[in-house]
Amino acid sequence: MSEISSFADFMADWDLLIKGVNNKPGLPDLSGLLEPLEELLEEGRGLESNKAGARSQLSQGAKRSRALVVEGRAAASRLRSALKAHFGGHNETLVEFGVAPLRKRRARQPADPAPPNPPIAPLPE
Repeated sequence: MSEISSFADFMADWDLLIKGVNNKPGLPDLSGLLEPLEELLEEGRGLESNKAGARSQLSQGAKRSRALVVEGRAAASRLRSALKAHFGGHNETLVEFGVAPLRKRRARQPADPAPPNPPIAPLPE
């Protein structure tokens, strides 16, 4: 038999084995060995359906998270605007709310003057 490693492959192998034993007449009574495998197969099927439900729920949760980000950014922007309207755009109190107040621009510092060019002596001929 080929090397099987995934859970789905094991489940398919067990299902094939159980169906083969159930459909083969003339075998001795293997119910003591067959029943535990059938129970494990059913538990595995239940786990697979739970995993599928969890994947679906995770997908829905991710979609809702993306929607929440959009809605939250809009709501936060409205709240920040209301705070700026209440306190004024230049008020330093806005920093407490994580809003950068409008500040005056700094005056540009004059550039350092260039060093004077020393006179160049003519080359002797």
